[in-house]
Amino acid sequence: MAITCRQAIDEVFAEESGILHMSEVIERIYAKHPDRPWKENSISAHLIGLSVNHSSSRHHPSLRSHAFLFSLGGGRYRRWNPAQDGTWEVTDEGVRLVDPSEEVEEDVEGPDTVTADTSLSLERDLERNLVVDLGRLESGLRLYQEGDISGRQLYTGVVGRIDMLCIDQNDDFVIVELKAGRVDDRVCGQVLRYMGWVQENLAGNREVRGIIVANEFTESLKYAAIAMPHVALKKYEVRFEFTEV
Repeated sequence: MAITCRQAIDEVFAEESGILHMSEVIERIYAKHPDRPWKENSISAHLIGLSVNHSSSRHHPSLRSHAFLFSLGGGRYRRWNPAQDGTWEVTDEGVRLVDPSEEVEEDVEGPDTVTADTSLSLERDLERNLVVDLGRLESGLRLYQEGDISGRQLYTGVVGRIDMLCIDQNDDFVIVELKAGRVDDRVCGQVLRYMGWVQENLAGNREVRGIIVANEFTESLKYAAIAMPHVALKKYEVRFEFTEV
């Protein structure tokens, strides 16, 4: 009995536990089916529709209901691991992560600063403010973008979610970690693991560094930063503006 394109793709990834580029998937399918019953653009569309985190998968609802792939951007795919990659749902803008299986982050803000809810709100406000003009943080800084994969709230799986992954004017990678209020040296491990993940999975020969943005830094963190030349500390200030209602 003839199989479908979806089933042919499933066969390929059943035999491959790693990452495959779209061209490799097509090559393997054509090797198994030399009569080439599906065009290359059809296989490409199926890969998108079968990826839980590809923003364009919302255009392929019948395929998405069978989604089992995870898109890494640049036409690269692997099997979806819910425990590592989290659960994704369709939104009006594309898709979003709704149930990430990541470790609970350390309480890096001091207990006498802000509540967890207030902290999260301030961090999100800071993120929204920064992302529209990253040049205010550093000249030439821009958000990482690879196909449909954005550097904003980039979920990595094993090391958690990066607030902002950016590219600097030298085309090197910059991790931007945002913290509300006062932050101590426990944030260093968080930033370093993000840097290690980017170096291993994205950077290649390009440099990776980090920027920790907070309102106040403990002395312990300032000393730790001296020993981490690739991590900078930047302080934000809140200014209120008032308008007539």
